[in-house]
Amino acid sequence: MNGLQQKKKFNIRLIPLYVIYAAACTFFFVKLVNLQITGTDRYVKTMSLTHEREVVVQSLRGEIYDRNGAPLVTNEYTESLQLDYASVPRDTTEKNEALTSVISVLAKNGVEIETVMPVKGTYPHIEYDNEALKSTSVQNGMYRFLLYHNIKTGVSCLDLYEELLKEFKLLDEDGEHIYDTATEDALIRLLYSLDATNFAPGNPYPLMADADLKLTTAVLESGCKGVFIKKNYTRVYGYPGVGSNIIGRVGKIPENKMQDYLAKGYSYDAVVGLDGAEAAFEDILRGEDGITVYVEDDYGNVIETYVKKEAVPGKNVYLTIDIDLQAAAEKELEAQIKAIRRSALDSGVENSGEKADSGALTVVSVSTGQVLALASYPTYDLTTFSKDYAELSTNPAKPLFDRAVSGTYQPGSTFKIATAVAALMSRTITPDKTINDTGQYKFYPDYQPWCWLKSGHGPVDLVEAIGVSCNYYFYETGRLTGIDALNKYSKQLGLGEYTGIELPESKGVLAGPEYRESVGKRWYSGDTLAAAIGQSDNSFTPLQLSSYIATAINGGTRYKSTILLKTCNYSGGEEENNAPQVLGTVDIDEECLQTIKSGMKRSKEITSTTKGYKFSVGTKTGTAQTSQTNNNAVFVAFAPYDNPEIALSCVIENGASGINGAAPVLGTISYYYHLDKNGNPLKD
Repeated sequence: MNGLQQKKKFNIRLIPLYVIYAAACTFFFVKLVNLQITGTDRYVKTMSLTHEREVVVQSLRGEIYDRNGAPLVTNEYTESLQLDYASVPRDTTEKNEALTSVISVLAKNGVEIETVMPVKGTYPHIEYDNEALKSTSVQNGMYRFLLYHNIKTGVSCLDLYEELLKEFKLLDEDGEHIYDTATEDALIRLLYSLDATNFAPGNPYPLMADADLKLTTAVLESGCKGVFIKKNYTRVYGYPGVGSNIIGRVGKIPENKMQDYLAKGYSYDAVVGLDGAEAAFEDILRGEDGITVYVEDDYGNVIETYVKKEAVPGKNVYLTIDIDLQAAAEKELEAQIKAIRRSALDSGVENSGEKADSGALTVVSVSTGQVLALASYPTYDLTTFSKDYAELSTNPAKPLFDRAVSGTYQPGSTFKIATAVAALMSRTITPDKTINDTGQYKFYPDYQPWCWLKSGHGPVDLVEAIGVSCNYYFYETGRLTGIDALNKYSKQLGLGEYTGIELPESKGVLAGPEYRESVGKRWYSGDTLAAAIGQSDNSFTPLQLSSYIATAINGGTRYKSTILLKTCNYSGGEEENNAPQVLGTVDIDEECLQTIKSGMKRSKEITSTTKGYKFSVGTKTGTAQTSQTNNNAVFVAFAPYDNPEIALSCVIENGASGINGAAPVLGTISYYYHLDKNGNPLKD
């Protein structure tokens, strides 16, 4: 009996334990349901405090090579420090603490953050930087900043600064400055720059463009909020100072083109081609940026990293340019311009070339339209462009202007080849037609121009007329041919027409009634005489002149001018060649072709500078009058004579006489065919 009573007593004692056990099971069951169904677990709360930050991974930009595979522009790996909008605290006080931390770490490593605030000095001794305010982008940034903060334009520099001390909460409750002068100044400049440059998601702020390993390590170890390291690839130039006008520059998207690029999927801080081949082949070189996602907690610690989109490198571009020939052409052109000026100054004779300071020289393939060289002088060096920009932009000789494709010049007597083609193919004259040059052309009573040789050349046929550049012969030929036929064939030869080159080019002007009417003026019969010898309104680019000579000499096929040889993927495979494109044809029969070539050969044989040149070429000089006292030197050529491969042109502004354009052209031909300065084969 006692045993049974003890057992019951024991069971009664277990009841509280059963209750506690049941309660615990119920609690954990409810908790499990809550976790799985309602999702309100603390873990989820913790996860909700994280955020994802997307960082654009810059794709490798395609590289640029010359026709022989010489590297013109390659990539070099760098790292930059940037501020990410999403990772910078929104609260003003917390933001200030985060940014001062960044400023402090960089300052300890000798780095001063570049900002755009146009202010000189430190508070209270400050003033606007009027030199910086000359920049349109700085002006726009300041307008954006003042509008954003509801500050009136025209505010004094001191008032602006004091307004910002309050706006950015840089004063304590007693009106005392929270930070030391240097830190405060750096912070205000940075805060101003963030707002002035539209700091926003997708538009990080660059703190430093090229950070070394020591600095990036210091930044990472400091745990600065908002700072991230972005991998970049900067352009490296294989031939500094050579072909700069062809290669072109890269840089940030111009403000006036931002919306266009954003619509194409570019990021705010994308690097794009600004001019030259970099801009012309932007779609080929660009590639596709990738995206890396950083998952961070509320303290800015990176919890996870993953690649959302792989970066795809751009394609490599091979230009038709022969960079060694380009260098030779630039050297020859510069040397001749300086020689002309030096000789004129030494002689003391006015208007003999003392003002010569610029020009262009172009070389094209006769059978494809490929451009082998485009020299423009003066030029610049892409590696020092930013440092030299102020000087380059104010230089009266305009080194940033590409004269080879954008400069337009009267062709002078080099146009007589077009007149000859038009006259022969319209059956106005025959190759053996003789005209007696008496000096002054008197067909029209009110306009009676002279031949350049006032005494006249006497009876000459077409070959001799081209050789001696007889104005009288071409006055008569031009009149008989008529401006309509003259313009018809000139257009077909490419004069006054775009060459099709991928670089920005001028169209030029073909003189005639059509152009005169477009500017509200009349065309007179006497104007045809001037047009026939390359005067009147005629104005063409040096590249057009080379293209036109190539078309005439190859028998009438006008090829599109191009600097694109081929493209291939970044690893060098999957090549895509740029086939020659025909823009049009000219009806030039064999008799006409041989007559033109013979005339240009005759010109070479009797011209003082070219007659001693041993290599067989065809040439034509042109002296284009630009004022009562100054002439441009114009010179065209093709080589070799029997089987033309290249056509060349040279224009020297204020070069005095067409013959002054011969030396750089012959020098370039000599380089291309491995000849000495006299046109003889070089000895091994």
